[in-house]
Amino acid sequence: MAPTLKTHWMNVLGYAGLIPFLGLAALTGIYSGTEIAERFANYNLIYALCIVSFLGAVHWGLAISLSSQDQPVYLAELDQSEFETRSFIWGVTPSLLAWLAGAFSPPESTLWILALILALVWMVDQRFLKPMKAFDAYLRLRNHLTLGAIVGLLVTACFA
Repeated sequence: MAPTLKTHWMNVLGYAGLIPFLGLAALTGIYSGTEIAERFANYNLIYALCIVSFLGAVHWGLAISLSSQDQPVYLAELDQSEFETRSFIWGVTPSLLAWLAGAFSPPESTLWILALILALVWMVDQRFLKPMKAFDAYLRLRNHLTLGAIVGLLVTACFA
């Protein structure tokens, strides 16, 4: 029987990671129309940039950890080189997209764009990671976390 992922801390820390998204969204709504609401919205934007980068890094970690196995099991029956190439390229893509949004989009659009980037990252992760049954618990958690993060960003964008 293959080892299974112990999910306690993954769940605790994952759900705790929603606190800034949802808390800052609530604070932005409470103080809507004020300068402090803009500050809370900016904090949520910065947090989203960090989280998007973190999600890309998962793929680097996966490629690095699987490369050390004698007979690694790869996604979608790719060989080691193809899998590593895809993982490393995709691993930096979310960070680059988030940076582009943060650096070059109009401030009033950035939260909306980051919500779209989170949805894109979720879709790619579903496609890349679903074939590996070891990621079932992670992907179930990601469903909740991505939805919560997107809701937080959209609420923040509406009240900023």
